[in-house]
Amino acid sequence: MSEAVIIGSGLGGLLSGALLSRAGYHVTVLEKAAQPGGCLQTFVREGLRFDTGFHSVAGLEEGGPLERIFRPLGLMDLPWEQVEEPDEIVLDGVSHRLSDLSYPLGNALRLSSPDGDVTMDEYLHVMEPFKKGAWRLPAGDLIVRCLAAQINGSLRTDCEVTAIEPGRVLCKDGSSYEGTVISDIHPRNTFALFKGHVRPSYLHRLHALENGPGIFTVYCKLRPETLPYKGWSTVYDGNLMLHYGNPDGKGFARSADLLTFSERQVPDRNALADSLIRRVPGLEPAVEQYWTSTPATWERYTGTPGGTAFGIRKKDATCYVPPRTPVPGLYLTGQNCGLHGVLGVSETALVTCREILGESTLNHILER
Repeated sequence: MSEAVIIGSGLGGLLSGALLSRAGYHVTVLEKAAQPGGCLQTFVREGLRFDTGFHSVAGLEEGGPLERIFRPLGLMDLPWEQVEEPDEIVLDGVSHRLSDLSYPLGNALRLSSPDGDVTMDEYLHVMEPFKKGAWRLPAGDLIVRCLAAQINGSLRTDCEVTAIEPGRVLCKDGSSYEGTVISDIHPRNTFALFKGHVRPSYLHRLHALENGPGIFTVYCKLRPETLPYKGWSTVYDGNLMLHYGNPDGKGFARSADLLTFSERQVPDRNALADSLIRRVPGLEPAVEQYWTSTPATWERYTGTPGGTAFGIRKKDATCYVPPRTPVPGLYLTGQNCGLHGVLGVSETALVTCREILGESTLNHILER
């Protein structure tokens, strides 16, 4: 039986593990944190469950780009809620629907691009599918549980990788694993662990690529029956997104998340959080309590350099890192190899597995 070792249990790592398992591989997933899932992790405060990075997805309509990937893996059986309408964009106090906007969007969807402008690739592959509808889950970690259950092997948490050798991975606890290695962590972090020869030109290119910024998030507990629930997210002036938490059954949101780009360190979290809350009409009197996270928080939990939320900036085609590396048997996956978001990472996982399994084997898995 073929062996595969996957470093990191984010969406890219778990999807790759599930696909390789379907192909007959024995898969070991190694996760440094106590909880698997990467940006799909959730946490609980005051009885409310908050998502760290998952909000809504597009492309789940029949025959859609994400549905074609999710259905063979049983992910379409999760309790998806279809959002009533596309995301809302508020510019200078005027509300627009995503379906009314076209490329180029300039500043309107800055949160979808670390550069501040949406590239054509990002628009077509990340934003355009939202015009056909959006879907959300009660919690993003439902995806994690579904994929983890399909791993033919093991998923180890609290297991830090300290070295990568050709065809072998060594862990802090002294354990080691052999097989095809797939890294779902940042490429720079991957090759910082690699103990072997790599072309200097390849490493130079990796370190020359610029990472996008991180995200500052305010997780709000709302007073009962104060903020009407909306299934979609609202983007204010391109640099602030409001995402509504789960409804209370009476048409009101129980919680809400506010997200904006941020430097790694935030000098005064509360001051920034208060200013963001005040920017959303009607939100301030509804907030009973809040918690915050900074890019430094993301860096601690996901290991991304500087806490970047979108990985390497995708300014043009030269910024993409191929899944196949110069090291035989070592592959990359995740948002640094393709576009960000659930759709972008899922498509990249297919590319990674296609490199390992071949076109016909992967197609056979997806057609089951």
